[in-house]
Amino acid sequence: MKSITLSCTLGLTLCSAASALEIAPLQTGYIYDLPADVDAGGEISKHFFHASGGAPLYSNNDDLFLALTASYQLHSYDFSGSGSFTGLNPWNDVHIGNLGAFIRWGFADNWELFALPSIRTSGESGANFSDTLTGSALAGASYKFSDTLTIGPGIGYVGQIEDSASIFPILLIDWQFAEQWSITTGPVVGASLGPGLAVRWDIQEHLRFTFGARSERIRFRLDDSSSSAKQGIGEDNSIPVFGILTWQATEHLQTSFIAGVGFANDLVLDDSNGDRISRKDYDPSPFVGINLGYSF
Repeated sequence: MKSITLSCTLGLTLCSAASALEIAPLQTGYIYDLPADVDAGGEISKHFFHASGGAPLYSNNDDLFLALTASYQLHSYDFSGSGSFTGLNPWNDVHIGNLGAFIRWGFADNWELFALPSIRTSGESGANFSDTLTGSALAGASYKFSDTLTIGPGIGYVGQIEDSASIFPILLIDWQFAEQWSITTGPVVGASLGPGLAVRWDIQEHLRFTFGARSERIRFRLDDSSSSAKQGIGEDNSIPVFGILTWQATEHLQTSFIAGVGFANDLVLDDSNGDRISRKDYDPSPFVGINLGYSF
């Protein structure tokens, strides 16, 4: 599922994300992935719902900023056909919740340090809660070269259920390279959770278009009574390429219309120890959706 959300807990992120958290944004959205053929027969389609928000806890004249972040996602899968993978009907509704913190420290002129620790639950309905928990953390620094360019290095750690943790470098970029154009590796309204890149075009004061692509991996614990793999693990991998039209309806309310296609898609089914049972590719999957955001 293309996890379309504003998130500061996974993937490549940027210190400019703090500006969004300072106004405690609320986000909610819905995405529909159209049916796509799965190798060895059958189809997969998906419904996705998310809600997220951030609440500032402490601020000291912009030198130190602390906020709490939380998000919830529902990935509802529909497998059809009698293929070797889809015929198993391996999982249905998957719930993912994140609780984290955003810490930013302006320790010198134009320099900022940031950290984003979080805890996550990822599991199908009926999964043992304690078996769904993993942790993640991002940390890095950024330097503001000018009003139009911020850049810096960092590192990320994302725990995986019954698998090696993902450890990856972070490249922090927020660059306005023309009057109405900018490029970022940071969170984008309507963008997916994983690492990627987005280009933004400010068409006019209240209208913006964003184009980007990200890499996404969702791994989750299955239902304790799953017929395909009791207490096993499911995984959905994709590279969504997306376009987002965002309208700032009022000072506080914005609406985003989203469309795109997921490429390099594959599904994985592992047993309870993380040993492989099956892996199947599925065709590029078009998706459409809407996102609403409210800032205080």
